[in-house]
Amino acid sequence: MFNKWLAFFVSIIIIASCSSDIHHNQQDVLKTIPLSYAKRFSIKVSDDYSVLELHGNKNDSDVTATFILYKNQKPNYSKEAYYIKTPVNRVASMSSIYTTMISQLSCEDKIIAIDNGDYYNNSFIKDQIIKGKIIELSKGPQLDIEKTIVLHPDLFLTFGMGSPKDDVDKKLIQSNIPIAVSIDHLEETPLARAEWIKFFAYFFNQELKADSLFKISEKKYNDLKKLAETTIKKPRVLTEIKYGDAWYIPAGKSFIAHLIEDAGGDYFWKEDSKTGSSAQSFETVYAKAKDCDIWINLYNLNSKKELLSYDERYGLFKACKNTQLYNNNKTQNALGYSNYWETGITHPEDVLADLIAIFSPTLLPNHTFSYYKKIE
Repeated sequence: MFNKWLAFFVSIIIIASCSSDIHHNQQDVLKTIPLSYAKRFSIKVSDDYSVLELHGNKNDSDVTATFILYKNQKPNYSKEAYYIKTPVNRVASMSSIYTTMISQLSCEDKIIAIDNGDYYNNSFIKDQIIKGKIIELSKGPQLDIEKTIVLHPDLFLTFGMGSPKDDVDKKLIQSNIPIAVSIDHLEETPLARAEWIKFFAYFFNQELKADSLFKISEKKYNDLKKLAETTIKKPRVLTEIKYGDAWYIPAGKSFIAHLIEDAGGDYFWKEDSKTGSSAQSFETVYAKAKDCDIWINLYNLNSKKELLSYDERYGLFKACKNTQLYNNNKTQNALGYSNYWETGITHPEDVLADLIAIFSPTLLPNHTFSYYKKIE
């Protein structure tokens, strides 16, 4: 009889102990880490783990995905969250932007897979591909799911709209590979996108380094922005070219529109309150922007002749007549891919400096271009 009561008493203690642990995990004090510009993710930390939340909905701040990053014991935070043990040592990076940020954190040796090496100018990455130390998972039009599952990285870092169950192939989710989604492309300002280096840093336990790197970029960017504000005459700026039957024009609150404004340019669609871009006809764009002073971001073109070969009507624009054409493809790999799409997002201060030198050359008379070149 005594043994029965003893067993019962012990079981009650065990249950109470387990309940106490669960209660403790759920009630951990979480400290919010403030972000200066980024709106699409947030960071909360406790003594034992970090919480990264995505805000993928355009019109609200609802949490669309939660990633729990823990170093030792896995916490009991939420059944809906995605748990990832850190620091990760074997990473599949599905964007050259992520790869650049990982490299800036001095963790490029952790990358074991990328999307497609054709898009890269990064010599380290290309060399590692040749040596077979980095695998390409999207060499074709689709992700090679089977190859990814066999590789089984510590982290599969990809893009989407803020919810892994919707953004990632179900077979990949069922493989139990730790997955994280970045939605930096949904940010509206240059510094907001650059601040995503803090998001990536938590997977490698490099938070302090990310803070330091971002502060450097932020200060340079804001100093340049103040310099551009001193300009008296703002050039009227047109961007992009027609792609197929449509001309995709960045909206007035888009990433590109903010760059143009911060660089001292007068953007034709600045009054448009939308983000992203909109498809417009050649005739609509011409009617609004035919008197443009400067034309930037002309696909992958390298000459005025090449531009006119796409459509002779481009020659009707003032900037084309005056050969005030500037493209963001100064440095390209053998396949014509510009390093702007690798490092320009992570170094908006260098992009801004280029644009200021284009819009108001006297403000930066000795400037050496990082991304842009004049199209003759």
